[in-house]
Amino acid sequence: MRTGPFSFGTIILGGGALLLGLFLALGFALPGTWTAEGERLIRAPAHVVYPLLDSPAGWRRWTPWPDRSLVESGPGRGVGASMSWDDLDIGNGTFTIVEASEPNRVAYRVVVQDSALVTTGTLTLTPTDAVTLVRWREDGDFGWNPLMGYWALFMNRVQSRQMAQNLDELARVAESAAPPEAPNASTPVGAPTR
Repeated sequence: MRTGPFSFGTIILGGGALLLGLFLALGFALPGTWTAEGERLIRAPAHVVYPLLDSPAGWRRWTPWPDRSLVESGPGRGVGASMSWDDLDIGNGTFTIVEASEPNRVAYRVVVQDSALVTTGTLTLTPTDAVTLVRWREDGDFGWNPLMGYWALFMNRVQSRQMAQNLDELARVAESAAPPEAPNASTPVGAPTR
């Protein structure tokens, strides 16, 4: 049955195209950037924590990476230390240390899917005696992909949750590698310590 010059199917298709156009236009208008942050007090000195942050091998001990196709390049640690991957399931990418100021700061850059996602991050260490406060910040950019603009709205929450889990694992690894605390000089030998 026709209704005037347009059929019911034409109206449905036209309405669907209009909705899709609005969805994409709004996606273009949304920011494609996000920021996530986390912090963790680690019961280990900075000289134990820092080597886990300034090298790809260190990062692999406390953050998830593809199980296959990882290739390390550049120096083993510090500026220029890098790893790349090309995995069928998660695509390709590179991780590179771009700043290393021992024992206080490490900065890195991650490029995924040929620059479809670029993430920069910093880890700042504040050492105090046998503990180290680690503050982690990441900034990401999905570029001009209208669909990823919607995902960017949730990335700060999703990535902050992932960062908290990774910081917990960093603490576990660092604390298990830290030497045991020396007893306080005023504590009698054999007395329990903490």
